Amino acid sequence: MAAAADNARPGRSKGRLGRLASAVTGRVVDTIDPDAVLDHVDVNALLDRVDVNALLDRVDVDRLLDRVSVDALLDRVDVDRLLDRVDIDRFLDRVDVNRLVARVDLDAALESVDLEAAVRRAGVPEIVAESTSHMAGSALDLARRQLAGLDVVVDRIVNRVLGRDPAEQPVGPPRLRPDAAR
Repeated sequence: MAAAADNARPGRSKGRLGRLASAVTGRVVDTIDPDAVLDHVDVNALLDRVDVNALLDRVDVDRLLDRVSVDALLDRVDVDRLLDRVDIDRFLDRVDVNRLVARVDLDAALESVDLEAAVRRAGVPEIVAESTSHMAGSALDLARRQLAGLDVVVDRIVNRVLGRDPAEQPVGPPRLRPDAAR
């Protein structure tokens, strides 16, 4: 037992069994098919014994990333699915609209706009025609009122010159008087 314990400690001589095992090991490894041995290994049990954190501590991340093709990685991204996960309102809250608009070349953007068609679709010609008609109608109404007022003044002057009694004069045209029978 003491000899076995001595052989198990590092730095001690191997003893006869150790020397025999060392001599045979090379021949056994050369003779045995590794796949036959691996078929008997429980890989899950082996992985359960691996300290993943210690393994990751040994990984040089920068060196690993140098080997990654960013273009190949982006080719694998489903952009529609990615955009489905984006909160558009939150994204737009981060956009500086003034800075964005400042970068827009309005002259170039307006070159492709058919302004005549836009004016027609907006109904501007109809609005102008309606406004012009309304203004003309208002001006005509104003002229009529002015002429009617002038007519009343001329009528009074003529009645005075001719010496007519204003009380005997009709209030208005017979068809427009409220007391006239129709």
